[in-house]
Amino acid sequence: MAHDVSIRRYLALGSLVLELVVCPTLPGQATKSPSSISVPSEVTSWFKSAAIPLDSTSPESGWDDLRRMESTIGNARIVAMGEATHGTREFFQLKHRMLEFLVEKKGFTVFGIEANWPESLAINDYVLNGTGDATEALDSLYFWTWNTDEVLDMIRWMRKYNQDPKHTNKVKFFGFDMQVAHVAVRNAERYLEKVDPGEAKVASTVLAPLSDADRERESASKSRYFWQKTGEMIDSLLEWLELRKQAYVEASSLKEWTLARHNLEIVRQAVEMHSVDRAGNFSPRDQAMAANVEWILDQEGPESKIMLWAHNGHVSTAPLGDGASMGTVLRKTYGEQMVVCGFSFDQGSFQALQRGKGLRQFTVGPAIPGSLDAALAAAGIPLFAVDLRAAPSSGAVAEWLNTPQPMRSIGAIYSDSAPEAYFGLVSPHSFDVILFVKYTTAAHENPKYSEIEFRGEPLWGARAHGRRQEGHERSDAPMR
Repeated sequence: MAHDVSIRRYLALGSLVLELVVCPTLPGQATKSPSSISVPSEVTSWFKSAAIPLDSTSPESGWDDLRRMESTIGNARIVAMGEATHGTREFFQLKHRMLEFLVEKKGFTVFGIEANWPESLAINDYVLNGTGDATEALDSLYFWTWNTDEVLDMIRWMRKYNQDPKHTNKVKFFGFDMQVAHVAVRNAERYLEKVDPGEAKVASTVLAPLSDADRERESASKSRYFWQKTGEMIDSLLEWLELRKQAYVEASSLKEWTLARHNLEIVRQAVEMHSVDRAGNFSPRDQAMAANVEWILDQEGPESKIMLWAHNGHVSTAPLGDGASMGTVLRKTYGEQMVVCGFSFDQGSFQALQRGKGLRQFTVGPAIPGSLDAALAAAGIPLFAVDLRAAPSSGAVAEWLNTPQPMRSIGAIYSDSAPEAYFGLVSPHSFDVILFVKYTTAAHENPKYSEIEFRGEPLWGARAHGRRQEGHERSDAPMR
């Protein structure tokens, strides 16, 4: 019975939570044919001279090479780390390694990932208190992209670090995404039932379309008018929560009120994403993720520092589709207190979804000539970081870096029938730092019985896939 319930949970959630880059390129960025002119030799020479060689992606590699990056990180309060695919082992390992470095050497105390905030609290409880099971907590995020050995290893390291009594400043784990609402709905309703049963009944009526996974999935196809009206009613609930703050805090605590309000804010954000024309409009989600990062930092206090984990398209300070990326919004708020790290690779393997065939491994050859990835590969260093802020301000290098260049960008869906289509034009200076890996391998997934049951299909399984075979790759669908 538990087996069947878990499978149904994944089927319901899968059609709601779709993939970060549903189109092959960075949204809003056109592709171009590789230039017939090779990358200027000055650019290749500069990359080679400016490179910070790294010894390994493995988190067990010590600090000697990473100490060379201390000045690159500086006094940043936010280090945002991207990825060129959602399924590359070396990217995940290097981010884990960077987290250890940032925590132990730079005083970072918060880790944030592109996953739903309410669901991430179970992982935070595990890393802080050892509550529950790490594998089950990670599985409950229902993001197959993060359900890997590499992420699980990082979570277990966080728990081990926090267990050491010498580490008085504990490291916390939070999601900053908001695509799925029903867990946040349940959290908000439980709080209102405690402090104001009458208002809880009102909220239950307003939030009924989002009250569980099945209803949320079924409501996803409702009209924009429906979602706009729902959003207005949620705004009224938020206003009421503010109006009654003192009474509610007295009946509970300030912490409980604050968490309840943010759960309701997550619901509002999810509804807003439904209420706009999502054809190429990534802005509501990215603006919400940026707002959630700011909220987390506000809650953690002025001395808190956070490392973010998301796709290159989200952390970049370039526009994303028709709107602002998360990185753009955060840059306006935090300025030089944020360091944005893009990830690039030349060739190798990764895991992604294939239309109609589910999760599988892909292997790609060298990056297309003339691309940013190929220029980095030409430096001849297998693993390195480069700080683009240190680039010349004039001359051939400056001109090339100030011009959008093709860069490989793979979200959760991939097709090997046209690998060149997965290069989008990207301004190199939309990243402060680029971490380059010449050869990659696929991330190691953690298959759960709920996923194994429908092996060969997307995470949401055969039945849901049959209902949404076309919709799961539409550009107006929710993204991961």
